Amino acid sequence: MIKVITFDLDDTLWAIAPVIHKANELMLVWMKRHAPKFAQTYDDQGIAQLRDEVLANRPDMAHDLSQTRIAFVELGLSRCGYHNAQALSLDAFDVYVAARNDVVLFEGTRDQIATLKLSYQIGALTNGNADLTQVGIGHLFDFHFNSAHIGVSKPHPDFFARALAHTGHGADSFIHVGDNPAHDIAGAQAVGMRTIWMNPDNNPWPDGYTRACAEIHHLDQLGPAVAQINGN
Repeated sequence: MIKVITFDLDDTLWAIAPVIHKANELMLVWMKRHAPKFAQTYDDQGIAQLRDEVLANRPDMAHDLSQTRIAFVELGLSRCGYHNAQALSLDAFDVYVAARNDVVLFEGTRDQIATLKLSYQIGALTNGNADLTQVGIGHLFDFHFNSAHIGVSKPHPDFFARALAHTGHGADSFIHVGDNPAHDIAGAQAVGMRTIWMNPDNNPWPDGYTRACAEIHHLDQLGPAVAQINGN
C-alpha cells in the first residue's frame, strides 16, 4: 500500500534551464552596479567555468549548490580585484536565489499534488536548492530534503534513507517521481521504492537502467499512474 509520494523538483515540477539562465542574468545586472569588473569578465560560460574549477578543487562541496555558488562567485570577484569579495558574493547570492525560486510550474502541478495530498504524505527530495515556500507550493509538501541538508546527493542511498526514517514507512510504501534515470529512478529503486519517470520531452529510456514502474509525459498523467502502481 502506497503511503508516501516524493518528488524531485528541477525538471520534474518545472523546467530549470531557463530559470538558471535568468537568475544568472539578473545577478550580472546587479554586478554591473556593484562589481562591474565581474560583469565585464564573466558570462554564463565563464560562470560555469568558475563553478567547475571550484568543484574540481572542492569535490566535498558538490552536494551543496548554495555554498558552491557563493564560493565560485567569491573566487571570480577576488580575481577581479575586489577586496570585499566575500561580502559581495553573499549579496549577489541573495539576488540570484530570489530569481532561482521564480519558476514556472508545469501545467497541472498544483492541482495534481493537492489532490494526491488528500490521500498520501507528500515529500520533496532534490539535489537542488529551491525554496518551496518562495516558489509558492510549500504548503503542499509534508517534508522537503535537499542534498545540502543530508550531506550527500542523489542517487546515494543515504539520501533516500532520510525520507524513510523521517516518515517511518518502509520503502515499499513509497513512490518517487523524478526526471533523472540515474539520480531519481535508479537511486530510489536501489532502496526499494517504486518509481515514476517524468519525461516531458519524450526522451528514450537510457540503456543500462531498470525502467521505472510508470512513465509520464505530463503531470495530468500522475494520478492514474499512482493508482495503477497502488493497484487501484
